[in-house]
Amino acid sequence: MNSLSLSDMAQAPVDTSRHHRLIRLSGFASWASFASAMLIVVATACLWLFDGALSDWLAKSVDGILVTPSSMVLAAAGGVAMVPIALLVAMLVELGRLFRLFAANKVFDPAVPRRLGRVGWLAFSSCAATVVCKTLVILLMTSANPPGHHILSIGVDSQALAGLMFGFLFLVFSLVMQEALGLAEENRSFV
Repeated sequence: MNSLSLSDMAQAPVDTSRHHRLIRLSGFASWASFASAMLIVVATACLWLFDGALSDWLAKSVDGILVTPSSMVLAAAGGVAMVPIALLVAMLVELGRLFRLFAANKVFDPAVPRRLGRVGWLAFSSCAATVVCKTLVILLMTSANPPGHHILSIGVDSQALAGLMFGFLFLVFSLVMQEALGLAEENRSFV
C-alpha cells in the first residue's frame, strides 16, 4: 500500500488553486502581522510622548480612582501595563515570520515548529501577563485613594481564556509538526 509522506507532499506539484491561496493568504497575513505590530508600537509610543495621554488611558481602564496618583506611580503603572503589550508585539512579529515561511512555500521547513512554539508561548505569556498586570495597574492607580477605597480586582475574562487556549493550540501544533517532520525523516532513511 502506498502512503503519502511529508517529503512527498513537499515535492508534490504546487500549481493547485489551494496552494496559490495559501501563498497569497500567508503573504497578506505576514504583512498584516508586521503592520499590526508597528501600529501597536506607534500607538504605545504616543501614550508616552503626548502629555497626559498615558494618565488618561490608565484612568479610563480603571474604575474607582478618587485621587490621581503621583507621576511616579503613573509611570510605574504605565510600565506594568506595557508588559503584555510588549509580549503581544513580539508574538505578532513571530507570527509574521511564520506566515512569511508559508508564503515562501516552506510549509514543511524545520523552522515552522519552532516558530509555532514561540507564537504559542508568546500568546500564552501575553494573556497571562494581561491578567496579572491589570491587577497591578488597578492597585497602583488606586493607591492614592483614601484608606478603604483601594481596589483589588483580579479578573479573567473570555478574551484572556481564548488567548490562553490559542497559545496552547499553537504549542500543540508545534509538537505535531515536530512529530510529523521526525516521521518524514525516519521514512526517508528507510528508502
